[in-house]
Amino acid sequence: MHFGPYCQGRGGRQVMQERTPRLIVQGGAEKGKEIPLTQELLSIGRSDDNDIVIGDRLASRRHAQLEREKGQWVISDLGSRNGTFVNGQRISDGYVLRDGDEVQIGLEFKALYFDPEATGALVSEALVRGRGLWVDRETREVWVQGRKLTPAVSKAQFRLLALLQEKPGRVYSRDEIVEVVWPGNAVNGVSDETIDALVGRLRRRIAAADPDHRYIVTVRGHGFKFVQPWHE
Repeated sequence: MHFGPYCQGRGGRQVMQERTPRLIVQGGAEKGKEIPLTQELLSIGRSDDNDIVIGDRLASRRHAQLEREKGQWVISDLGSRNGTFVNGQRISDGYVLRDGDEVQIGLEFKALYFDPEATGALVSEALVRGRGLWVDRETREVWVQGRKLTPAVSKAQFRLLALLQEKPGRVYSRDEIVEVVWPGNAVNGVSDETIDALVGRLRRRIAAADPDHRYIVTVRGHGFKFVQPWHE
Protein backbone atom coordinates (compact mmCIF):
# COMPACT_ATOMS: atom_id res chain seq x y z
CA MET A 1 0.00 0.00 0.00
CA HIS A 2 1.27 3.47 -0.78
CA PHE A 3 -0.05 6.97 -1.22
CA GLY A 4 0.10 9.56 -3.98
CA PRO A 5 1.91 12.89 -3.63
CA TYR A 6 -1.15 14.63 -2.18
CA CYS A 7 -1.94 11.85 0.26
CA GLN A 8 1.05 11.52 2.55
CA GLY A 9 0.82 10.09 6.06
CA ARG A 10 2.72 11.61 8.99
CA GLY A 11 6.33 12.03 8.00
CA GLY A 12 5.38 12.57 4.34
CA ARG A 13 5.89 15.69 2.27
CA GLN A 14 2.57 17.25 3.16
CA VAL A 15 2.18 18.40 6.75
CA MET A 16 -1.20 17.40 8.11
CA GLN A 17 -3.17 19.89 10.15
CA GLU A 18 -4.47 18.62 13.49
CA ARG A 19 -8.06 19.45 12.52
CA THR A 20 -7.97 17.64 9.17
CA PRO A 21 -10.23 14.57 8.74
CA ARG A 22 -8.19 11.47 7.99
CA LEU A 23 -8.12 7.72 7.51
CA ILE A 24 -5.92 5.77 9.90
CA VAL A 25 -4.69 2.38 8.72
CA GLN A 26 -5.45 -0.43 11.17
CA GLY A 27 -3.31 -3.35 10.06
CA GLY A 28 -0.25 -4.64 8.25
CA ALA A 29 3.09 -2.91 7.75
CA GLU A 30 1.32 0.46 7.39
CA LYS A 31 -0.56 0.19 10.70
CA GLY A 32 -0.91 3.60 12.28
CA LYS A 33 -0.29 5.46 9.01
CA GLU A 34 -2.49 8.54 8.79
CA ILE A 35 -3.95 9.55 5.43
CA PRO A 36 -5.02 13.22 5.57
CA LEU A 37 -8.07 14.03 3.47
CA THR A 38 -6.86 17.32 2.02
CA GLN A 39 -8.14 17.04 -1.56
CA GLU A 40 -11.71 17.36 -2.79
CA LEU A 41 -11.50 13.94 -4.45
CA LEU A 42 -9.31 10.90 -3.68
CA SER A 43 -9.17 7.74 -5.77
CA ILE A 44 -8.54 4.31 -4.27
CA GLY A 45 -7.50 1.16 -6.13
CA ARG A 46 -4.80 -1.21 -7.36
CA SER A 47 -3.55 1.01 -10.19
CA ASP A 48 -0.43 3.06 -9.41
CA ASP A 49 -2.04 6.32 -10.50
CA ASN A 50 -4.56 6.27 -7.63
CA ASP A 51 -4.16 8.60 -4.66
CA ILE A 52 -4.34 5.58 -2.34
CA VAL A 53 -2.81 2.50 -3.95
CA ILE A 54 -3.77 -0.92 -2.55
CA GLY A 55 -1.54 -3.81 -3.57
CA ASP A 56 -4.22 -6.43 -3.08
CA ARG A 57 -5.44 -8.78 -5.83
CA LEU A 58 -8.99 -8.41 -4.47
CA ALA A 59 -8.91 -4.66 -5.13
CA SER A 60 -9.96 -3.39 -8.56
CA ARG A 61 -7.76 -1.02 -10.55
CA ARG A 62 -10.29 1.75 -9.91
CA HIS A 63 -12.03 0.50 -6.82
CA ALA A 64 -13.53 3.41 -4.86
CA GLN A 65 -13.34 7.13 -4.29
CA LEU A 66 -13.61 9.60 -1.44
CA GLU A 67 -15.24 12.93 -2.20
CA ARG A 68 -15.93 15.95 -0.03
CA GLU A 69 -19.54 17.07 -0.34
CA LYS A 70 -20.96 19.96 1.70
CA GLY A 71 -18.34 19.55 4.40
CA GLN A 72 -18.78 15.78 4.67
CA TRP A 73 -16.69 12.94 3.26
CA VAL A 74 -18.53 10.45 1.07
CA ILE A 75 -17.08 7.10 0.00
CA SER A 76 -18.43 5.45 -3.15
CA ASP A 77 -17.71 2.10 -4.76
CA LEU A 78 -16.83 2.42 -8.46
CA GLY A 79 -18.37 -0.85 -9.57
CA SER A 80 -15.61 -3.02 -8.11
CA ARG A 81 -15.84 -6.79 -8.31
CA ASN A 82 -15.32 -7.48 -4.60
CA GLY A 83 -16.99 -4.45 -3.10
CA THR A 84 -16.29 -1.69 -0.61
CA PHE A 85 -17.30 -2.20 3.01
CA VAL A 86 -18.10 0.23 5.82
CA ASN A 87 -18.50 -1.25 9.30
CA GLY A 88 -18.72 -4.71 7.73
CA GLN A 89 -21.56 -3.81 5.34
CA ARG A 90 -21.10 -3.64 1.60
CA ILE A 91 -22.05 -0.23 0.22
CA SER A 92 -23.51 0.54 -3.19
CA ASP A 93 -24.40 4.22 -3.34
CA GLY A 94 -22.33 6.96 -1.74
CA TYR A 95 -21.95 6.55 2.02
CA VAL A 96 -21.42 9.57 4.29
CA LEU A 97 -18.60 8.70 6.67
CA ARG A 98 -18.98 9.35 10.38
CA ASP A 99 -16.29 9.57 13.01
CA GLY A 100 -15.10 6.05 13.89
CA ASP A 101 -16.43 4.29 10.75
CA GLU A 102 -14.26 1.41 9.52
CA VAL A 103 -13.56 1.22 5.78
CA GLN A 104 -12.36 -2.05 4.24
CA ILE A 105 -11.29 -2.85 0.69
CA GLY A 106 -9.97 -6.32 -0.10
CA LEU A 107 -8.02 -8.14 2.58
CA GLU A 108 -5.22 -5.63 3.00
CA PHE A 109 -6.82 -2.20 3.36
CA LYS A 110 -8.69 -1.53 6.58
CA ALA A 111 -8.82 1.99 8.01
CA LEU A 112 -10.82 4.03 10.48
CA TYR A 113 -12.22 7.43 9.59
CA PHE A 114 -11.40 10.12 12.12
CA ASP A 115 -13.22 13.46 12.12
CA PRO A 116 -11.65 15.79 14.71
CA GLU A 117 -14.67 18.12 14.52
CA ALA A 118 -17.14 15.41 15.54
CA THR A 119 -18.81 15.48 18.95
CA GLY A 120 -16.92 13.14 21.26
CA ALA A 121 -14.03 12.86 18.83
CA LEU A 122 -11.54 12.88 21.69
CA VAL A 123 -12.48 9.30 22.54
CA SER A 124 -12.31 8.33 18.89
CA GLU A 125 -8.88 9.92 18.70
CA ALA A 126 -7.58 7.59 21.38
CA LEU A 127 -9.12 4.53 19.76
CA VAL A 128 -8.27 5.43 16.21
CA ARG A 129 -4.75 6.70 16.57
CA GLY A 130 -3.55 3.77 18.62
CA ARG A 131 -0.80 6.00 19.97
CA GLY A 132 -0.32 8.91 22.30
CA LEU A 133 -2.39 9.69 25.39
CA TRP A 134 -5.98 10.90 25.48
CA VAL A 135 -8.59 11.42 28.16
CA ASP A 136 -12.37 11.14 28.09
CA ARG A 137 -13.69 13.76 30.48
CA GLU A 138 -17.20 12.27 30.57
CA THR A 139 -16.23 8.71 31.54
CA ARG A 140 -12.95 9.68 33.26
CA GLU A 141 -11.07 7.16 31.15
CA VAL A 142 -7.43 7.51 30.16
CA TRP A 143 -6.13 5.91 26.95
CA VAL A 144 -2.43 5.30 26.31
CA GLN A 145 -1.26 3.86 22.99
CA GLY A 146 -4.81 2.78 22.19
CA ARG A 147 -5.29 0.93 25.50
CA LYS A 148 -7.41 2.04 28.43
CA LEU A 149 -5.60 2.40 31.74
CA THR A 150 -7.02 -0.06 34.24
CA PRO A 151 -7.69 0.28 37.07
CA ALA A 152 -8.77 3.87 36.62
CA VAL A 153 -6.49 6.62 37.84
CA SER A 154 -7.43 8.46 41.02
CA LYS A 155 -9.64 11.54 40.93
CA ALA A 156 -6.68 13.82 41.67
CA GLN A 157 -4.55 12.15 38.99
CA PHE A 158 -7.32 12.51 36.42
CA ARG A 159 -7.87 16.18 37.24
CA LEU A 160 -4.16 16.85 36.80
CA LEU A 161 -3.92 14.92 33.55
CA ALA A 162 -7.08 16.46 32.07
CA LEU A 163 -5.75 19.93 32.86
CA LEU A 164 -2.34 19.34 31.26
CA GLN A 165 -3.65 17.40 28.25
CA GLU A 166 -6.22 20.04 27.34
CA LYS A 167 -3.49 22.29 25.93
CA PRO A 168 -0.37 20.28 25.06
CA GLY A 169 2.83 22.28 25.37
CA ARG A 170 1.36 24.92 27.70
CA VAL A 171 3.19 25.21 31.00
CA TYR A 172 0.87 25.15 34.03
CA SER A 173 2.14 26.66 37.26
CA ARG A 174 1.86 24.87 40.58
CA ASP A 175 -0.76 27.41 41.71
CA GLU A 176 -2.91 26.64 38.65
CA ILE A 177 -2.60 22.93 39.35
CA VAL A 178 -3.64 23.36 42.98
CA GLU A 179 -6.75 25.34 41.96
CA VAL A 180 -7.92 22.53 39.66
CA VAL A 181 -6.74 19.40 41.47
CA TRP A 182 -7.48 20.51 45.03
CA PRO A 183 -10.28 23.09 44.66
CA GLY A 184 -10.95 24.97 47.88
CA ASN A 185 -7.55 24.16 49.35
CA ALA A 186 -5.63 26.99 47.71
CA VAL A 187 -6.07 29.17 50.81
CA ASN A 188 -4.57 26.56 53.13
CA GLY A 189 -1.87 25.76 50.63
CA VAL A 190 -0.67 22.51 49.11
CA SER A 191 3.03 21.74 49.47
CA ASP A 192 5.39 21.26 46.54
CA GLU A 193 6.10 17.78 47.89
CA THR A 194 2.41 16.86 47.59
CA ILE A 195 2.29 18.07 43.99
CA ASP A 196 5.52 16.27 43.10
CA ALA A 197 4.26 13.05 44.67
CA LEU A 198 1.04 13.22 42.63
CA VAL A 199 2.98 13.85 39.41
CA GLY A 200 5.32 10.97 40.23
CA ARG A 201 2.49 8.50 40.81
CA LEU A 202 0.76 9.55 37.59
CA ARG A 203 3.98 9.27 35.60
CA ARG A 204 4.49 5.72 36.87
CA ARG A 205 0.95 4.73 35.86
CA ILE A 206 1.47 6.10 32.36
CA ALA A 207 4.97 4.62 32.03
CA ALA A 208 3.59 1.16 32.73
CA ALA A 209 1.59 1.49 29.49
CA ASP A 210 4.15 3.45 27.47
CA PRO A 211 7.70 3.41 28.87
CA ASP A 212 9.18 5.04 25.75
CA HIS A 213 7.78 8.55 26.16
CA ARG A 214 7.48 11.03 29.04
CA TYR A 215 4.13 12.76 28.66
CA ILE A 216 4.40 15.03 31.71
CA VAL A 217 7.48 17.23 31.59
CA THR A 218 8.82 19.33 34.45
CA VAL A 219 9.73 22.89 33.46
CA ARG A 220 12.07 23.87 36.26
CA GLY A 221 11.01 27.01 38.08
CA HIS A 222 7.73 27.26 36.16
CA GLY A 223 5.60 24.13 36.44
CA PHE A 224 4.59 21.21 34.23
CA LYS A 225 3.50 20.64 30.65
CA PHE A 226 2.02 17.79 28.61
CA VAL A 227 3.73 16.58 25.43
CA GLN A 228 2.39 14.05 22.90
CA PRO A 229 5.00 11.84 21.14
CA TRP A 230 4.55 13.63 17.79
CA HIS A 231 5.01 17.08 19.36
CA GLU A 232 8.58 16.48 20.50
